Amino acid sequence: MKYIKLVFSLCILSACLSANAQNGDFKMPFDPRFHMILETKVGSYHYSRGGFGVNFVLEREMNKYLAWDVFSIDFSAPWNCDLVNIGIKTGLRGFSPRFWEKQMRAYTSFALGYDCGIITTKIGPMTERAGHGFALSCGAGFQFREKIFVGYDFEYSTAEIDKGRFGVAHYAKIGYKF
Repeated sequence: MKYIKLVFSLCILSACLSANAQNGDFKMPFDPRFHMILETKVGSYHYSRGGFGVNFVLEREMNKYLAWDVFSIDFSAPWNCDLVNIGIKTGLRGFSPRFWEKQMRAYTSFALGYDCGIITTKIGPMTERAGHGFALSCGAGFQFREKIFVGYDFEYSTAEIDKGRFGVAHYAKIGYKF
């Protein structure tokens, strides 16, 4: 039950932050090079099932070709929501020079961190309810007009639940930078 409360609290916090970012007078503290990114993703979830997810990213631009994802909170689940996966990662995004009338650029991303999987359905009395482990995420795509991201994301996790690993997931994602 603690894990469900944690997931719910993180979702409420990120929804409040993104709603506040919709205001025209919202300013990130200390440095104007900080941005919030909200990404949604769908694709092949772990165990070769279909799934969906949401990423909340705090990004800092280092220069026009490199950005640091200070932290990202990843939430993903299969379509039937019997298993929830939460990850906390940090990483880098690299950008190409602008092309197509200076409106688009390509990017690649790489992130490392921690992953926690939680079973949400009752299977049996001796079932492990959570698994923890190392997480890796990398992806590539395009950024349109400084605000919209479209791309592919590959995720790997070593978390184990019921003696089964999460393994590999493939997602198509779309994101918006605030």
